[in-house]
Amino acid sequence: MSALRPSLRAGLLVGALSFLVAWLAWLAYGSWQFRQSLNPASQQAPAVVPAAPRSQPDPQAIARLFGVQLQEHPSDLPRVPLSLLASLVAAHPEQSRALIESPEGSRFYGIGEPLPGGGSLRQIGTGQVRVQRFGEELILSLPQHATPLLTPQAEDAAAAQPHPQPGSGSLLQPSVQSPGAS
Repeated sequence: MSALRPSLRAGLLVGALSFLVAWLAWLAYGSWQFRQSLNPASQQAPAVVPAAPRSQPDPQAIARLFGVQLQEHPSDLPRVPLSLLASLVAAHPEQSRALIESPEGSRFYGIGEPLPGGGSLRQIGTGQVRVQRFGEELILSLPQHATPLLTPQAEDAAAAQPHPQPGSGSLLQPSVQSPGAS
């Protein structure tokens, strides 16, 4: 029995070593296949498929999608000069108004209202409004002033202005007299 025991150990050792060698060979083969798939020389370029010619989009369908009515020849229509005079922006866009001047006069318009010469007001901002006219978007901006309307005076200029003294022709008279003055 003692003679059987060393041969059993040797058999298990040989079996374990052969299993280990087979497992390492299997891992090496998988790694080799993975590296071959990453090699650009072994990969073939895919066949180039010619792109089909694209058809032009239908402008009428696009205009209907965005709720705009497209005219056939908008360039034939007369241009109406519009200028933005003021804009009143509210928290809710439907409450905002824009004061727009046209040859017909100045008037406040809300979003979606028709404008003189065709088109409608689409968006009102603090410095500009967007107008949609026959599928074309126009932007009317407020005129820029060369100098700001409300500028603080410099301290030197404020000190240089004389303040009227009471009783010197001013319309304001002191209502309380100091004690000791008669």
